[in-house]
Amino acid sequence: MFEFKITLDDGDYLLFNQYHLLNSPVGKKNLMTFKMIIPFICFMFVAVIFIVNPDFQLLLIEAILMTILSILWICYSKKIILKSMEKNLKKLKKEGRLPYSNEAIIKFDDESIHEISPNTENKTKYSLVEKIVVTEKAIYIYFSSLQAYILPVTAFSEDVKKQQFLEFINSKTDRLRDTNRA
Repeated sequence: MFEFKITLDDGDYLLFNQYHLLNSPVGKKNLMTFKMIIPFICFMFVAVIFIVNPDFQLLLIEAILMTILSILWICYSKKIILKSMEKNLKKLKKEGRLPYSNEAIIKFDDESIHEISPNTENKTKYSLVEKIVVTEKAIYIYFSSLQAYILPVTAFSEDVKKQQFLEFINSKTDRLRDTNRA
């Protein structure tokens, strides 16, 4: 049995959301759509200008400007969306509605995972674990496509304990899962 007293902060939560956005199929699709929307609008703008006023010099200037705008958007859209996530979290924090518990006790016994926080108590059977992801800063134990238990690496006193925990959790999840290393 393993038991962890977890203290999460905004950084831990943002890292999880960034990982999910950049690595999940839905997150990748949303990011690609976000990246391509401005270039598409720019292309449509140039096409409309071509139809309305086929002046070559004006069209060339607008095409160059829209191409530059599109390239800048594609290059910086990932940073923009990640910054937007950070702003949304600050807004939620200001309203007093954090989407995570700052402090929790997470217990892993032979049957299930128990999360006890000041406001909630959850129990998840190992059969519901969809995947386990190991990153430099945390271990994410997904129990749905959008939700995971976040275990920061600071919860482990040493690397040996982390390895023992990973062996334990992998043995408890009945089918072979992604133990992704990100």
